[in-house]
Amino acid sequence: MNRSFDNDVGWIEIPDFLDTTEVTELLAQCRSIVQQPESEQWPRDKESGTQRLVGLDQRLGMVERILGRDILNSIVIEILGTQFRRSEVGFRNPQPGFGWQFLHADAPPQTSPGPATVATAIVPLANFGPTNGATRLIPGSHRRPDLQRSSGSLEYHEGEILLTGTMGTAFVFSGHVLHSGTMNRSDRDRPALHLLWRQS
Repeated sequence: MNRSFDNDVGWIEIPDFLDTTEVTELLAQCRSIVQQPESEQWPRDKESGTQRLVGLDQRLGMVERILGRDILNSIVIEILGTQFRRSEVGFRNPQPGFGWQFLHADAPPQTSPGPATVATAIVPLANFGPTNGATRLIPGSHRRPDLQRSSGSLEYHEGEILLTGTMGTAFVFSGHVLHSGTMNRSDRDRPALHLLWRQS
């Protein structure tokens, strides 16, 4: 597979970014934090129907190692340029019946050519399928300021696609691409690692 980022579509898939052993270990560690008494769950955000943890790079050593992988950093450089910092290293786990979001971007509209200001990666810790709340996005929307201005209010777009794939895949995209979670219509949760970088 060509691992070079295609700026026309604004996203790229990295198959087998994590192997099965890594997925199993990372998921077990995240679940362990979620199950701890609330006072010991730091750092954590609350969202009804979705388990959320933040700051995992400060808490889990294996996350720090994952973030240092060359393939991931080379793509982030292609999106942002060489000057960037981590903004979010989190875990999100929509429960059955939850996870749906309006299409949104992780950065303000990009109105002129040049590097993105935000890069986003989602790494499924369970297979992403058509019914369990997989992420959707609109390819090329990072080049459409008119669409980006609809961030947070757009329910559906005819050009959207669903990012389905096996656990351990990494989906990396410009933070100006409109995307969102979908409804988890399965009977199981749908955990994933969520990563953001910003230009510094």
